[in-house]
Amino acid sequence: MTRLEASAWPLAGGSASVFAIAVVLDRLPWQAAFGVVTLAVAAWAWPSPPVAGAGVGGVAWLCVTGFDVHRFGVIEITGRDDAARAAVLVLAGVLVAAVHTLAEARGLRRRADPVWAEFHATTPGPTQVGVPAPRPGDGAGLEEAAPRTSDRGTE
Repeated sequence: MTRLEASAWPLAGGSASVFAIAVVLDRLPWQAAFGVVTLAVAAWAWPSPPVAGAGVGGVAWLCVTGFDVHRFGVIEITGRDDAARAAVLVLAGVLVAAVHTLAEARGLRRRADPVWAEFHATTPGPTQVGVPAPRPGDGAGLEEAAPRTSDRGTE
């Protein structure tokens, strides 16, 4: 899947996961819960596109802010610290997903099917398996050339 539906399962699973973690770790200090939620965001962002990583980070911020920081279920921006938590969670999701996407793209270029590579080889002469390609200057594989004709006659 190359379109945005590739984001559906990581976004749904990541959102449910960070919600459950935020609820379970509600009684811990918010720093501990924030660290665990950040790890969950990174884990769910790894196999997903960057847009899904950002979405999981945003949902994580909503859960951390509402359940861990305020403890009353109120979700509101409370200042610089809250904005920093949001930025860390969203950037964690985006950066992890982008690193995985780049690593996967780089790995795809390096892996080549040997049969496909042999088919597209640019060696002169026959490219059959077991038949060596002719080396320049040894005359192997060259056929007798027919005389060329031009508009002036035979050369």
